[in-house]
Amino acid sequence: MGAFVALMAGLGGTAAWCAVVLVRRGRRGSTENADGLLIEQAARLRAQKMKNDGRAFQVYPHREPGSGQRRH
Repeated sequence: MGAFVALMAGLGGTAAWCAVVLVRRGRRGSTENADGLLIEQAARLRAQKMKNDGRAFQVYPHREPGSGQRRH
C-alpha cells in the first residue's frame, strides 16, 4: 500500500511540474529578436505550404505531390 501511495505521489508531482512548465511557456510573448522572427516566419510559411499541399492532394489524389499543373 505504501508503494502505491508513493507511486501516486510521484505521478502527481510530475503532473504538477509539467503544468507549471506549460503555464510558464504560455506567458512568454512573441519572439523579440530578428533571428527568432525569421524562424517563426519560415515555420508559418512551411505550415501554410503543407496545408495547401494537403488540400491539393484531396482534390487531385492521383497526381504526384509537387507536380504543378502538368497533365499526364
